[in-house]
Amino acid sequence: MRSVFQFEDYIVKAEKGLVVLLIFAMVGMSFTQVLLRLLLHSGIVWLDPLMRHMVVWAGLTGAALAARYGSHFALEAFVKFAPRGLHRPLEILAGLFTIAASALLFYASYKFIRDEFAAGSVAFYINRLAISAGWSEIIIPAAFALIAFHTLIGLFRERIVSGELGLGSAEIK
Repeated sequence: MRSVFQFEDYIVKAEKGLVVLLIFAMVGMSFTQVLLRLLLHSGIVWLDPLMRHMVVWAGLTGAALAARYGSHFALEAFVKFAPRGLHRPLEILAGLFTIAASALLFYASYKFIRDEFAAGSVAFYINRLAISAGWSEIIIPAAFALIAFHTLIGLFRERIVSGELGLGSAEIK
């Protein structure tokens, strides 16, 4: 079980790095675009669609990170207001609902991306280079898979920390 948690830690580090990279890149590109528009009365045509896709990537990666830390869905508010004895069963129910919803959304987004690749859709052009809509939107099914993964691991993390599986909390980061 420890190796699964370590694997998740590597994924979380990659997600955090991706979000930071995207945010810094978007701030830099936005600043550049503003300067170009103010000083040269021009801009880079493909920069705005690129940044729109980067916002989607950052947002969905952030959603996966939020699922890792258990602060993603509003169902948790319902759990917190329930009697103390019902917290764990409701947390499990909320987690299973999250996993089911994420799996359903993963399947729908997978079909969408498959169709985007099959149609050869173009999201935007960087000069003469066509950026495929499939590649620019691949984060959608990936994010739902990560949300389901983090939520599933989170169900076991709670049991381990509370001592139900016999491992001490010192063994879990």
